[in-house]
Amino acid sequence: MDKYEWDKMSPKTREKYLEIMRNMPPGKKMRLAMEHNDTMREWVKAGIRSQNPGISEEEVRRELIKRILPPDIVKKVYGW
Repeated sequence: MDKYEWDKMSPKTREKYLEIMRNMPPGKKMRLAMEHNDTMREWVKAGIRSQNPGISEEEVRRELIKRILPPDIVKKVYGW
């Protein structure tokens, strides 16, 4: 949830949301975070494909890595 969505919530809704999150088991919180991460990666990959028609999946993977990791880490780990 971003700040914009948070700001649009009524105080009552915010409190209910916080209550739900506080009572959620840690494993479920982790699962939700991982699902969110996977969804965001797919959206970024879709954006890369739309900006680069005909790009291969390997090129999509490389571009995703470049967008996620700091340049020095990309260079150290992947050598590009």
